[in-house]
Amino acid sequence: MQLVNLHPPDRQRPSLLYLPGLDGTGKLFYRQRPELVDYFNLLALRLAPGPLPDDWSAIAKGLHQLIQQQEGLTLPLYLCGESFGGCLALAYSCLYPREVAKLILVNPATAFDRRPWLQWGIPFHQWLPSALQTVTTLTGLPFLAAVERLQPQDRRQLLNAMRSIPPAIVAQRLALLQSFNQQGLDLGKISAPSLILASGRDLLLPSVEEAHKLQSHLPKAMVKILPHSGHACLLEKELSLQKILQTSQWLPELVLLNKNS
Repeated sequence: MQLVNLHPPDRQRPSLLYLPGLDGTGKLFYRQRPELVDYFNLLALRLAPGPLPDDWSAIAKGLHQLIQQQEGLTLPLYLCGESFGGCLALAYSCLYPREVAKLILVNPATAFDRRPWLQWGIPFHQWLPSALQTVTTLTGLPFLAAVERLQPQDRRQLLNAMRSIPPAIVAQRLALLQSFNQQGLDLGKISAPSLILASGRDLLLPSVEEAHKLQSHLPKAMVKILPHSGHACLLEKELSLQKILQTSQWLPELVLLNKNS
């Protein structure tokens, strides 16, 4: 794992750390970057191409070490976890609640264990020839995103990110998702205010239902439904995380004062 600065750091701004989905590249946050760069130090987690520990707490502790070593990162930070990264964001916030100022969850994959059909396909998929794997990825694109809300170049970026993961690593990460709810994490320990974004057209996970379920377990949580969005909503041309944070009064106040002066 490594942390990547998405622009030169500025210690006067709070840090926002993006935890990526299953692809683990950290590269699919690019559409949100231009509007957020004036408010935050933006960083992204990049997962190594090899297997992760089989325990969410161990992964969160590894992330904590990276954060402690990162120059220019200010604490407490805004933590934004998408899908797979949403599970990691929750695990990290449980273990290190004082280091998280705000928690943003985007279609968190905490309901993966209630989607058995996703699990059945993984052992089969990793033994397919590479050409057939490409076909299955293309077929699965409508499950990953509301295709008509993505620009052609964004669709390509999403497909390239998913194709970059070896099938055995996909299987291991999906097994981690399957085990998330069995690892005994106490969500009640999370002290940071939480904003859960849930896509109404998520065909991959029951994100709206799961958002309300998580809200009942998190002490300071609010839910925003994105009625027309698919699972990979942060790539959609019409979705602005900056505007969502502004509407929720979650943009850093000091920066807002500086921008308006």
